Amino acid sequence: MADARGAAGEAPGEAPVPARIIYATYGVGLTANSVAMMLKVVFPLWAIHLGLSATEIGMAVAASALLPFLLSIHGGVMMDRLGIRRVTLAYVVTTAVAAPFYPVLPFYSTIILLQLITGLTSNMGWVGGQSLICTFTAGKTALLARFSVAGKVGTLAAPAAVGAAWDLGGPWGAFLFVTAASWLVVAAVLLVPGAAENAPRPSAAQVVRELAPKWTDYIRAFSLIAIPAVAFVVVMSALRISSSAIQTSFYVVYLTEIGLIGTVIGLLVGISEGAGLLGAFMAGFWERYLKPHWVFILFVIMSIFCVSATPALGGLIVLLAVATFGRGYAQGLSQPVMFGILSRAVGRSQQGTSIGLRTTSNRFASLVVPAIMGIVADAVGIEASFLWVGGVLIVLCLAVALLVRRIPGFRT
Repeated sequence: MADARGAAGEAPGEAPVPARIIYATYGVGLTANSVAMMLKVVFPLWAIHLGLSATEIGMAVAASALLPFLLSIHGGVMMDRLGIRRVTLAYVVTTAVAAPFYPVLPFYSTIILLQLITGLTSNMGWVGGQSLICTFTAGKTALLARFSVAGKVGTLAAPAAVGAAWDLGGPWGAFLFVTAASWLVVAAVLLVPGAAENAPRPSAAQVVRELAPKWTDYIRAFSLIAIPAVAFVVVMSALRISSSAIQTSFYVVYLTEIGLIGTVIGLLVGISEGAGLLGAFMAGFWERYLKPHWVFILFVIMSIFCVSATPALGGLIVLLAVATFGRGYAQGLSQPVMFGILSRAVGRSQQGTSIGLRTTSNRFASLVVPAIMGIVADAVGIEASFLWVGGVLIVLCLAVALLVRRIPGFRT
């Protein structure tokens, strides 16, 4: 079996990583990101079907980010200690088991519970894929870009597919489709060889000890913020994910209100993900001309602007497609740049913890943005809520840019 020495970017003296491990990790990224996107697209359709208000929808979407916000660091630490593959497998199996219960339990209290569960488990499946690829590639942007492309390939087809499943089979058809896709994630994780674990096989007693979150782990994780590059990624990652939080919540709600069907909405979201493929491929190109942190800031602003402009496009499909393409391109390009900055800033033994920290900031944004946007939408209307929330997020990005200019490490 050929190794992935050149592709994976090992440092001199490190043992080569077999190519089959790298490609299996791509498979985890492809399938895990697909399921996470399917859940984000199908839930607003389900919420509208049940007649929930904008505030209720915002709170329910925010609920999916609550446990990842609280437990992503703990999940990352468990991956570092118990093995990325083992912990990821437990999460993705739970997603596959929980997904079909949505149409079985159409009550607001159980909806919140399912959002809490699948929000955590589907998110940590994607974190597991990121942790695997960062562990094996030593921060090489080209390899990380290929992983990002794999994730975008999955989410390219996922929104349209689940939207079509909704149009053809209703809630049952859509959620059973998500369930089937969830089991593909399980299969992809199993394809990563057990020998690739980054930790020895734990005893039952050790597993029990590690299940409970520890304050010391959180303190250790947050201490990484003392590294300027990590602090920068944590803040900008939250602003970056805010555009996704809008697109997978009130973007879907708004398009439904102006009369678009599930398949068309899914296609528009899919266009965004397809554009992300092009963006991920071009990350290295932009880094030739701009420093990584400026690339990151520039394209995060672009992604927020493109989704916030949605109500101003008059419901014209062509303009909606152009705007969602621009958002996806910016989002896809910024992802490998973000991964590269973070993985180069910390040691190999802290990759899971650092990604857990970044994911915590992501989930904070995913928790806050939909909830606030729902309240704003009920107060001033859904169209105005896009402009208000998007404007505030762009101002925050500009504030980060001004601060970065004052930090010596970023100037050099």
